[in-house]
Amino acid sequence: MPSKKLKSNFFLAVWDIYGLESLFDLNKHNKELEDYEKDLMWKKLSGTHVNKLKPKLPPLEILFLRARSNSHRHYEIYSFTTDHNIKESDIREWFTKCPQEAVDWIRVNGNKFYSDRQSIQQVIK
Repeated sequence: MPSKKLKSNFFLAVWDIYGLESLFDLNKHNKELEDYEKDLMWKKLSGTHVNKLKPKLPPLEILFLRARSNSHRHYEIYSFTTDHNIKESDIREWFTKCPQEAVDWIRVNGNKFYSDRQSIQQVIK
């Protein structure tokens, strides 16, 4: 009997010294894009006009620009994967209740896109 593959959720988180700024559920964005592309293909094949706008993806370039422009806020941008039953609201609650624990876990288990994290040497002068 084949084993069931557990799905995982994929997120993009942006935070700075003031806390979580943005959290994107990339599975949701990916599903919306897939649905749009399927609909677009069938509409083109049937010769009908497509009246839906393409779903917007997380604005990575804008997030990077914001992080570089506000270096005094020490932005960090990470993607990470969680268990399939952990939702966006759970992660937001985690950042509210235990922000340092959330950040430490993401730094260890996530993929860093950008980090302007202040080193301990800079903090303790």
